[in-house]
Amino acid sequence: MHPPVYFVRHGQSEWNVLRRTQGQTTHPALTARGREQAAVAADAIAHDLARRGLSAARLVTSDLVRAVETARIVGDRIGLVPELDARLREQHLGELEGRSYEDSWARAELHDWSDPELPMAGGESVEQVRRRLAAVLTELAPRTPAVLVSHGDAIRSAIAHLLGQSMTDAPWVEVSNGSVARYTGELEWLANGQ
Repeated sequence: MHPPVYFVRHGQSEWNVLRRTQGQTTHPALTARGREQAAVAADAIAHDLARRGLSAARLVTSDLVRAVETARIVGDRIGLVPELDARLREQHLGELEGRSYEDSWARAELHDWSDPELPMAGGESVEQVRRRLAAVLTELAPRTPAVLVSHGDAIRSAIAHLLGQSMTDAPWVEVSNGSVARYTGELEWLANGQ
């Protein structure tokens, strides 16, 4: 059995509330609801580790504010200090960052999703994101549970990689704010961020 790797999406941010596309925008912070979601995620991980008689050895987070704040809440609960790793950042969405969700979705409809190497709006391609996340996963110590705090598209890319799916064929996976997925050779959701 694969040691547990927990994926946590950051809690609700100020820009989630404003419905603005974040991508790699650094500064949007968590809302009060986002901090509550992070606490629920932390509890889910702590209970799952305790049930398995394990403790996490590493807590690694994206260096964007919303992820760092989430990771600190998780770290306080499981007794680890977050390590920052820019490779866990969200997909760089180029000129879409800062735009409304509706503007971004309209632009996304024009994107050629059949080409996983095609950058999105001058940012990164989905394949570039998958390669970054794959590199992080490769560096995790074998047989050692780890917690990774990241973002929706980045977590989708990591899941596709772990399940051996190409980015063009991987089914859409909803990754809500504050959700927690555990991978042990199979994927299971422990918290849905609601």
